Amino acid sequence: MCYNQTRGGFSPEPSYLVLWEERRKCMGLFDQVRYLPREVKIFVATEAFLGIGMGILGFVLNFHFLALNISPEEIGALNSIGTFVMGLFSLPAGFMARHFGRKRIFITGIVLIGLGYLIFGIGTTLYLFYIAQIIQFIGISLLVSTEIQLLFSYAKETEVETLSYSLLFAVFTLFSGIGTLMGGFIPQLLRYGTTKYQGSIYISALSIFLVAILRGSLLPCLNNNGEDKKGKEERKGLVEGLKEHLNSKIIILTLYLFLMGIVFSLVIPFQNVIIKFTTGWHDEAVSYILTANGIILFFASIIMPWLINELGVIRSYYYVYAINIGLAFILYFKMVPIAFGLIFLLRSGSFTLFLNMVDSQTMSAVEESKRDFFGGARTFLRSIGGAIGSFAAGYVIQRGKSTIVFLITSVILLISFVYFEFLVKPIFIKELEKKGEGM
Repeated sequence: MCYNQTRGGFSPEPSYLVLWEERRKCMGLFDQVRYLPREVKIFVATEAFLGIGMGILGFVLNFHFLALNISPEEIGALNSIGTFVMGLFSLPAGFMARHFGRKRIFITGIVLIGLGYLIFGIGTTLYLFYIAQIIQFIGISLLVSTEIQLLFSYAKETEVETLSYSLLFAVFTLFSGIGTLMGGFIPQLLRYGTTKYQGSIYISALSIFLVAILRGSLLPCLNNNGEDKKGKEERKGLVEGLKEHLNSKIIILTLYLFLMGIVFSLVIPFQNVIIKFTTGWHDEAVSYILTANGIILFFASIIMPWLINELGVIRSYYYVYAINIGLAFILYFKMVPIAFGLIFLLRSGSFTLFLNMVDSQTMSAVEESKRDFFGGARTFLRSIGGAIGSFAAGYVIQRGKSTIVFLITSVILLISFVYFEFLVKPIFIKELEKKGEGM
């Protein structure tokens, strides 16, 4: 057989570490998934409810705002303040995870996201929406600052981290697409409330709270309270922690993720509005496109490990960069709605593949002892970039120039490629050489 079968996953003896690569090549994707640790399977399975909740809210929230006479520019400001708050709390979130345990901070973040969603449903004024946005993004900050590290700690071995992350994002995107489809139809069934979208927002909040309950009760606590001696000795303040963990590699990688934050927030928070304004389609048609988008994102996430295995990390980056820059540039030009929709889907799938590669490879390049700090630092700088991107996107969409965001996206991607080529690629190559993997 190509693997040592033991209860709960692969055997952890040294021979497994040495021969893992050869054994993995003998296994199909489903066999690899089958023998993942139980905690990873639970983590991935419960991601479905997170995807549904965020998918519903992501589709209806902007329409809910517009129905309450909130302008696109005000929506952009809401997104900007949200990403700013997310960045503000990201560094403390990393240190809180180190001191109180990743799982506790992770679950707290999910609960705060659900609470923010609930206030979005209750509120009718911009003031309350700012409160909801702040609470939601504090929660998102806690979640994204601990999610990958917690998942990787359950994965136990670095060799299965990429597969675990790919599956997590694949499930999220698939069920986010299902949630988006639900978001297109629920308002037609639950028309009562301040707007016809209010019922959908409450359902999304319920789905998020369910994730918190399931993960809180089923997942074990790991890295909790810094139980090892080294962790106890390293309980220092924020300034001391910065001095201890900050190095040139982390600075380079977090600045790279700052650029990714700009690129992400130029389009993703506004994609339903961009599609509607560009094509003139009604809400249900937009939900179909975004549902198809979720399915494409699912397959894009699934193929990431295969792509890296076939082409190597560096060559994969070259191909994905070329595709993303080209498709974003094409979307800037005027075209018939059906052509826009198809190219939008292609661009979305390739961009998701790109983001998955960036998130997985940058985290894998950082030592385990520095991952909590890096998780907070990358969220901090990516959030600053996200705030800039959201504000710029809201500004241009408000002036009826929604496709300009794709032109800006292609330019920022080109800048990030130059940065990758000269600063990030050497880090990846060095890490790959340490692990003896292909480039």
